Amino acid sequence: MKLNHRDRVLITILFVAIVWAVGIFVFIVPAFQELGTKKDELNSLQVTLSEKQDQIEKDKDLPQRIEEEFAKSEELAKNFYNEQTTQQATDTVDQLLDDQKLTNTDMKIGELKVTTLKPFTYVSKDPTADIDNKATEYEKIGASSVVDSRAQQFDPQTKTTNDGAQYTVDPRAGLGMRSYEISFHFEGVYGDVQKFCEQLTKNVPNSMLVSKLEITDVTGMDRTSDDSSSSSSAPESKKEDGKEKTIDDNEIEGDITVTIIIIKKPTKPEF
Repeated sequence: MKLNHRDRVLITILFVAIVWAVGIFVFIVPAFQELGTKKDELNSLQVTLSEKQDQIEKDKDLPQRIEEEFAKSEELAKNFYNEQTTQQATDTVDQLLDDQKLTNTDMKIGELKVTTLKPFTYVSKDPTADIDNKATEYEKIGASSVVDSRAQQFDPQTKTTNDGAQYTVDPRAGLGMRSYEISFHFEGVYGDVQKFCEQLTKNVPNSMLVSKLEITDVTGMDRTSDDSSSSSSAPESKKEDGKEKTIDDNEIEGDITVTIIIIKKPTKPEF
Protein backbone atom coordinates (compact mmCIF):
# COMPACT_ATOMS: atom_id res chain seq x y z
CA MET A 1 0.00 0.00 0.00
CA LYS A 2 1.38 3.32 -1.02
CA LEU A 3 1.27 6.25 1.32
CA ASN A 4 0.49 9.64 -0.01
CA HIS A 5 2.45 12.73 0.95
CA ARG A 6 0.06 13.70 3.75
CA ASP A 7 0.32 10.29 5.42
CA ARG A 8 4.09 10.29 5.21
CA VAL A 9 4.18 13.74 6.87
CA LEU A 10 1.91 12.56 9.72
CA ILE A 11 3.94 9.39 10.29
CA THR A 12 7.15 11.45 10.38
CA ILE A 13 5.64 13.88 12.90
CA LEU A 14 4.39 10.98 15.05
CA PHE A 15 7.80 9.31 14.96
CA VAL A 16 9.56 12.53 15.98
CA ALA A 17 7.05 13.02 18.81
CA ILE A 18 7.69 9.47 20.07
CA VAL A 19 11.47 10.05 19.96
CA TRP A 20 11.04 13.30 21.89
CA ALA A 21 8.81 11.65 24.47
CA VAL A 22 11.23 8.78 24.95
CA GLY A 23 14.13 11.22 25.25
CA ILE A 24 12.30 13.36 27.81
CA PHE A 25 11.29 10.44 30.04
CA VAL A 26 14.52 8.49 29.66
CA PHE A 27 17.09 11.29 29.83
CA ILE A 28 15.69 14.72 30.71
CA VAL A 29 13.28 13.83 33.58
CA PRO A 30 15.85 11.67 35.48
CA ALA A 31 18.43 14.41 34.95
CA PHE A 32 16.11 17.00 36.54
CA GLN A 33 15.33 14.61 39.41
CA GLU A 34 19.03 14.03 40.02
CA LEU A 35 19.61 17.79 39.86
CA GLY A 36 16.96 18.31 42.55
CA THR A 37 18.56 15.64 44.72
CA LYS A 38 21.98 17.23 44.31
CA LYS A 39 20.55 20.62 45.25
CA ASP A 40 19.08 19.15 48.44
CA GLU A 41 22.42 17.54 49.27
CA LEU A 42 24.19 20.81 48.56
CA ASN A 43 21.83 22.70 50.86
CA SER A 44 22.34 20.10 53.60
CA LEU A 45 26.12 20.30 53.24
CA GLN A 46 26.00 24.09 53.32
CA VAL A 47 24.04 23.93 56.60
CA THR A 48 26.55 21.44 58.00
CA LEU A 49 29.41 23.64 56.85
CA SER A 50 27.85 26.65 58.53
CA GLU A 51 27.41 24.69 61.78
CA LYS A 52 31.01 23.48 61.64
CA GLN A 53 32.25 27.01 61.01
CA ASP A 54 30.25 28.24 64.00
CA GLN A 55 31.69 25.43 66.12
CA ILE A 56 35.21 26.26 64.96
CA GLU A 57 34.61 29.89 65.87
CA LYS A 58 33.36 28.92 69.31
CA ASP A 59 36.28 26.53 69.87
CA LYS A 60 39.04 28.75 68.54
CA ASP A 61 40.24 29.20 72.14
CA LEU A 62 39.76 25.50 72.97
CA PRO A 63 43.47 24.85 73.73
CA GLN A 64 43.48 27.73 76.21
CA ARG A 65 40.30 26.46 77.88
CA ILE A 66 41.74 22.97 78.12
CA GLU A 67 44.88 24.38 79.72
CA GLU A 68 42.77 26.27 82.26
CA GLU A 69 40.69 23.20 83.11
CA PHE A 70 43.84 21.10 83.45
CA ALA A 71 45.28 23.70 85.83
CA LYS A 72 42.09 23.46 87.92
CA SER A 73 42.29 19.66 87.97
CA GLU A 74 45.94 19.86 89.04
CA GLU A 75 45.02 22.25 91.84
CA LEU A 76 42.24 19.90 92.96
CA ALA A 77 44.58 16.90 92.78
CA LYS A 78 46.90 18.59 95.31
CA ASN A 79 44.28 17.91 97.98
CA PHE A 80 44.82 14.16 97.55
CA TYR A 81 47.71 11.75 97.66
CA ASN A 82 49.11 10.64 94.33
CA GLU A 83 48.71 7.05 93.21
CA GLN A 84 51.07 4.96 95.37
CA THR A 85 51.87 1.49 96.62
CA THR A 86 50.97 0.14 100.06
CA GLN A 87 54.59 0.59 101.15
CA GLN A 88 54.55 4.25 100.17
CA ALA A 89 51.25 4.75 102.01
CA THR A 90 52.57 3.26 105.26
CA ASP A 91 55.79 5.29 104.91
CA THR A 92 53.64 8.44 104.65
CA VAL A 93 51.85 7.65 107.92
CA ASP A 94 55.16 6.71 109.57
CA GLN A 95 56.61 10.09 108.63
CA LEU A 96 53.66 11.96 110.11
CA LEU A 97 53.97 9.96 113.33
CA ASP A 98 57.71 10.57 113.50
CA ASP A 99 57.11 14.31 113.10
CA GLN A 100 55.03 14.22 116.28
CA LYS A 101 57.38 11.80 118.09
CA LEU A 102 54.76 9.07 118.32
CA THR A 103 55.83 5.44 118.24
CA ASN A 104 53.70 2.83 116.51
CA THR A 105 53.65 -0.94 116.34
CA ASP A 106 51.80 -3.59 114.41
CA MET A 107 50.92 -1.32 111.47
CA LYS A 108 48.52 -2.97 109.03
CA ILE A 109 47.25 -1.73 105.67
CA GLY A 110 44.32 -3.06 103.71
CA GLU A 111 44.01 -3.57 99.98
CA LEU A 112 43.18 -0.68 97.70
CA LYS A 113 39.42 -0.13 97.85
CA VAL A 114 36.76 2.44 96.99
CA THR A 115 35.47 4.83 99.66
CA THR A 116 32.33 6.84 98.92
CA LEU A 117 32.55 10.53 99.83
CA LYS A 118 29.23 12.31 100.25
CA PRO A 119 28.50 16.04 100.59
CA PHE A 120 26.85 17.43 103.68
CA THR A 121 25.29 20.69 104.72
CA TYR A 122 24.53 22.23 108.09
CA VAL A 123 21.00 23.45 108.80
CA SER A 124 20.56 25.55 111.91
CA LYS A 125 17.83 24.39 114.28
CA ASP A 126 17.86 27.53 116.41
CA PRO A 127 14.29 28.72 117.08
CA THR A 128 13.24 31.91 115.33
CA ALA A 129 10.31 34.21 115.95
CA ASP A 130 7.88 35.36 113.23
CA ILE A 131 9.26 38.90 113.41
CA ASP A 132 12.79 37.52 112.83
CA ASN A 133 11.64 35.64 109.74
CA LYS A 134 9.87 38.74 108.42
CA ALA A 135 12.99 40.83 108.93
CA THR A 136 15.29 38.38 107.20
CA GLU A 137 12.78 37.90 104.38
CA TYR A 138 12.68 41.67 103.90
CA GLU A 139 16.46 41.76 103.71
CA LYS A 140 16.47 38.88 101.20
CA ILE A 141 18.93 36.91 103.29
CA GLY A 142 16.46 34.78 105.18
CA ALA A 143 17.63 31.54 106.72
CA SER A 144 14.96 29.63 104.79
CA SER A 145 16.24 30.91 101.44
CA VAL A 146 19.80 30.00 102.42
CA VAL A 147 18.70 26.49 103.38
CA ASP A 148 16.75 26.13 100.12
CA SER A 149 19.72 27.25 98.03
CA ARG A 150 22.01 24.84 99.85
CA ALA A 151 19.54 22.00 99.44
CA GLN A 152 19.26 22.64 95.70
CA GLN A 153 22.99 22.08 95.36
CA PHE A 154 22.43 18.43 96.20
CA ASP A 155 19.39 17.83 93.98
CA PRO A 156 19.81 15.44 91.02
CA GLN A 157 20.63 17.31 87.81
CA THR A 158 20.25 16.28 84.18
CA LYS A 159 23.18 17.28 81.99
CA THR A 160 23.83 16.99 78.25
CA THR A 161 27.07 16.00 76.54
CA ASN A 162 28.42 17.65 73.38
CA ASP A 163 26.89 14.91 71.21
CA GLY A 164 23.43 15.48 72.70
CA ALA A 165 23.37 12.49 75.08
CA GLN A 166 21.76 13.16 78.45
CA TYR A 167 22.84 11.80 81.83
CA THR A 168 21.79 12.39 85.43
CA VAL A 169 24.16 13.49 88.18
CA ASP A 170 23.00 12.86 91.75
CA PRO A 171 25.41 14.49 94.26
CA ARG A 172 23.64 12.72 97.11
CA ALA A 173 24.90 9.39 95.79
CA GLY A 174 28.43 10.44 96.65
CA LEU A 175 31.69 10.07 94.78
CA GLY A 176 33.74 6.88 94.82
CA MET A 177 37.42 7.50 95.63
CA ARG A 178 40.21 4.94 95.85
CA SER A 179 41.67 4.62 99.33
CA TYR A 180 43.86 2.68 101.73
CA GLU A 181 42.88 1.94 105.33
CA ILE A 182 45.81 1.80 107.76
CA SER A 183 45.55 0.76 111.42
CA PHE A 184 48.24 0.70 114.10
CA HIS A 185 48.88 0.78 117.85
CA PHE A 186 50.48 4.00 119.11
CA GLU A 187 52.27 5.28 122.19
CA GLY A 188 53.07 8.88 123.06
CA VAL A 189 51.85 11.85 125.07
CA TYR A 190 48.40 13.38 124.86
CA GLY A 191 49.61 16.65 123.32
CA ASP A 192 51.51 14.92 120.52
CA VAL A 193 48.52 12.72 119.65
CA GLN A 194 46.35 15.82 119.50
CA LYS A 195 48.87 17.54 117.22
CA PHE A 196 48.95 14.46 114.97
CA CYS A 197 45.17 14.60 114.52
CA GLU A 198 45.22 18.37 113.98
CA GLN A 199 48.00 18.02 111.44
CA LEU A 200 45.79 15.85 109.24
CA THR A 201 43.49 18.82 108.66
CA LYS A 202 46.45 21.05 107.77
CA ASN A 203 48.52 18.49 105.91
CA VAL A 204 49.01 19.05 102.17
CA PRO A 205 47.69 16.90 100.69
CA ASN A 206 45.08 16.62 103.42
CA SER A 207 43.12 13.58 102.26
CA MET A 208 44.01 11.50 105.32
CA LEU A 209 41.07 10.92 107.64
CA VAL A 210 40.96 9.51 111.16
CA SER A 211 38.40 6.70 110.90
CA LYS A 212 38.91 5.42 114.45
CA LEU A 213 40.78 6.61 117.55
CA GLU A 214 40.67 4.53 120.73
CA ILE A 215 42.77 5.32 123.81
CA THR A 216 43.34 2.13 125.78
CA ASP A 217 45.60 3.41 128.57
CA VAL A 218 46.39 6.74 130.22
CA THR A 219 49.28 6.99 132.68
CA GLY A 220 51.16 9.83 134.30
CA MET A 221 49.39 12.76 135.92
CA ASP A 222 46.73 12.20 138.60
CA ARG A 223 43.41 13.17 137.01
CA THR A 224 41.38 13.18 140.27
CA SER A 225 40.39 16.35 142.11
CA ASP A 226 39.23 17.19 145.64
CA ASP A 227 35.42 17.06 145.81
CA SER A 228 35.41 19.76 148.50
CA SER A 229 37.41 22.10 146.32
CA SER A 230 35.51 24.93 144.69
CA SER A 231 37.90 24.99 141.76
CA SER A 232 37.08 23.45 138.36
CA SER A 233 37.46 19.72 137.76
CA ALA A 234 40.41 20.30 135.42
CA PRO A 235 43.59 18.60 136.73
CA GLU A 236 46.17 20.79 138.32
CA SER A 237 49.62 21.17 136.90
CA LYS A 238 52.46 19.29 138.54
CA LYS A 239 56.19 19.76 138.42
CA GLU A 240 58.51 17.00 137.38
CA ASP A 241 62.28 17.46 137.20
CA GLY A 242 61.74 21.17 137.74
CA LYS A 243 59.33 21.45 134.77
CA GLU A 244 55.62 22.08 134.99
CA LYS A 245 53.60 19.09 133.84
CA THR A 246 50.20 19.57 132.22
CA ILE A 247 47.53 17.33 130.77
CA ASP A 248 49.36 17.45 127.42
CA ASP A 249 52.23 15.55 129.06
CA ASN A 250 50.09 12.53 129.97
CA GLU A 251 51.45 9.35 128.44
CA ILE A 252 48.75 7.53 126.51
CA GLU A 253 48.48 4.61 124.14
CA GLY A 254 45.77 3.20 121.95
CA ASP A 255 44.74 2.29 118.43
CA ILE A 256 44.21 4.52 115.40
CA THR A 257 42.76 3.75 111.99
CA VAL A 258 43.30 6.27 109.19
CA THR A 259 42.03 6.37 105.62
CA ILE A 260 44.20 7.76 102.83
CA ILE A 261 42.34 8.98 99.72
CA ILE A 262 44.42 8.73 96.54
CA ILE A 263 43.89 9.69 92.91
CA LYS A 264 45.80 9.16 89.72
CA LYS A 265 47.76 12.27 88.77
CA PRO A 266 46.14 13.89 85.68
CA THR A 267 48.14 13.75 82.45
CA LYS A 268 48.79 17.05 80.72
CA PRO A 269 47.06 17.13 77.30
CA GLU A 270 49.17 17.55 74.17
CA PHE A 271 48.12 19.51 71.11
